[in-house]
Formats: sequence, structure tokens, C-alpha cells
Amino acid sequence: MATMTSGQMFPGDFAMEKIDRPEKSNIQLIVWLWIILGLTGAMVLIGGVTRLTHSGLSMVEWRPLLGAIPPLDEQEWQETFQKYRNFPQYQKLNAGMTLGEFKQIFFWEYLHRLFGRLIGVVFLVPWIWFIIRKQIPKGINPKLAGLFVLGGLQGLMGWYMVKSGLVDNPAVSHYRLAAHLMLAFSVMVFSLLLIFRLSNRERALNPPKKLLALSYFITGIIVLQIVYGAFTAGLKAGFMMNTFPKMNGEWIPSLAYSMTPFWHNLVENHFGIQFIHRTLGWLLLFGIGALGLSAWLSPLKNQLSAVQNRAIQLLLAMTVTQFTLGALTIIYVVPIELATAHQVGASILLLLAVSLNHSLAPARKT
Repeated sequence: MATMTSGQMFPGDFAMEKIDRPEKSNIQLIVWLWIILGLTGAMVLIGGVTRLTHSGLSMVEWRPLLGAIPPLDEQEWQETFQKYRNFPQYQKLNAGMTLGEFKQIFFWEYLHRLFGRLIGVVFLVPWIWFIIRKQIPKGINPKLAGLFVLGGLQGLMGWYMVKSGLVDNPAVSHYRLAAHLMLAFSVMVFSLLLIFRLSNRERALNPPKKLLALSYFITGIIVLQIVYGAFTAGLKAGFMMNTFPKMNGEWIPSLAYSMTPFWHNLVENHFGIQFIHRTLGWLLLFGIGALGLSAWLSPLKNQLSAVQNRAIQLLLAMTVTQFTLGALTIIYVVPIELATAHQVGASILLLLAVSLNHSLAPARKT
């Protein structure tokens, strides 16, 4: 499709917002926000490895400042190891673990927390610098403050999650795990929307309402799917019924609705949660396929810009990739490499959906 010029009309009186290049002063802000988004994505990856290596409960204290310094000598390592041995994960799962083995799981949790602190510094220092230089456009600074608060809440939720596994059962609450993950994804989404705002990314003047509604609906399903993915991970439900497409020979396994009252099956039943996670995966695969068909096999085909077409194509390709990763993760019983890729894929899928929504949504009135 030929490149659209500013304000060009499409068939059916469909038009795009007039686009200007971002101001030079905004480019530094945009690069900075891309760095924040990328670092948060890397933290999601590290968090996935931390969870899959059962490392998340290796640090039993939360010290926001002094915790950045790891044990520096043998005595400090022994003291740290002794603190770990006082908690359920060692006593019930890792009794007899050597100091060397402890150091391996400590590494991932320490790296995860250190990376969180790094993101805080990378955000705060340039933000202060931009404020001093008066480079932040009007209306953006409160949004940056909100983004900073979101990042802080994500760190607090991480510790609140860890605390749930330090009491009796050496496993974190799957509800808190889902909240921790969703806060990280919220930071990424908010950063992306601010990037679009600062870069004057094109938006529709009179968008196709049905296509936009379908795109919003799909985004809602993606969010729900991510929550159920976190539930599946938190309850280790992916280690059960490792056949595909059926679950141990059943399309709807009887164990998925075996708890009473029934609503427990939706949030507590390992089999029910994996069944819902799979069902949402199928729904997204067909739903995003329908989105593509409705865009390309209808009168809308000639009404979409290159940006919108590309957004739909990327979303469809990522959906197929993510669905495949999920199926392989189940079949091969949750190997670290596939499970981590599946978690990172969820963040990419959500960002692509948000990108599509933004390109389809009505332009701001000025």
C-alpha cells in the first residue's frame, strides 16, 4: 500500500490525523522511555527464570537500600544461608541443600531485585534532569509521575508476593503473582502510550467502530489470559495434563469442575485454571484471526493505513507464535526456555494489541 500523506482521505471518507514529526526535545524523552520499556521487559524475563528455578524465596528479607549489597565473604554467606534455612522452602523442599546450591538460587532472586533498583535509577535520574532542563511537554509530567508510582508499586507487590511463601506453604500466592506481573505489564503499556503521545503517532479521525470494538475486546481477553497464565504458573498447573490439544484425552476434563462451590474451579482448581488458560488461548487465536479477516476481506481493506495494517499483521503473527509456545510448554512439561519465552511473548502480544488500539482509536481533538 502506498504511503499516506498527511490528512489524505481513504475510500469511505476514512482519514488519518495530520502527523508532524516529534519535536527535537521530545526525541530524548522517547529514547529514555523506550529504555524503560525494554528494561522492564528484561525484568519480566528475569522474573520468569527466577520463578522457574524456584529462586524467588531465597532472599527472606526486603531491604530496599542495603539489599543491593550481596554477601561479600564466607561469614556473610553463611549468615544469609542460615536465615534461609529458618523458612519453609528449605525445611520442606530443600533440606540438605549445600551453600553452593543456595548461591545458585540466590543469584536469580538477587539479580531480579537488583534489576528493579536499576530501573528505578534509570527512570529517576533522567526524569530530574529533564525537569531541570524544562524538556517535558505540558501535561506529560503528571503521567511520568504516575509511571514512577506504578514502578514503585510493582516492587512493593513483589515483596508482598514473596512474603506469602515465607509462612507455612513454600509457594507464593498465585493472586499476588498475577498482581506483580500485571503491574510490570502496566509499566510497559503506560511507557508505550507515552512514547506514542510524544512521537505524534498517527491515529484515525473517523475510525471503523466495529473494528475498534473488536480490537478492544481482544485486548481485554489478552489481559484476562495473562492473569490466568500467572495463575497457571503460580499453582504450577502447567505440570498437569501435559497433552495437547486434549487434556488427558478429554476436551473438557472432569477434574476441571470437581471443586465445590463451583466458583473455586475458576480461581483455585489447578485443572480448571489450566483449562481456562487453554480455552482463552483458542479464543484469542480465532478472535485475532477474525480481526484480520474483517480488516482484509471487507470494504475496510482499502480504508486502513499502512500503520494499521502492519499492526494487525504483527498481532496475528505474534498470536500464532504465542499459541505455539504455550502448546509446546505444556507438551514438554514446562521447560525453562519455553516457559520463559511464553511469558515474554505475553508482554509482546499485549503491547502489539495496545499499539493496534492506539492506531484505530479516534484522534485527540485539539
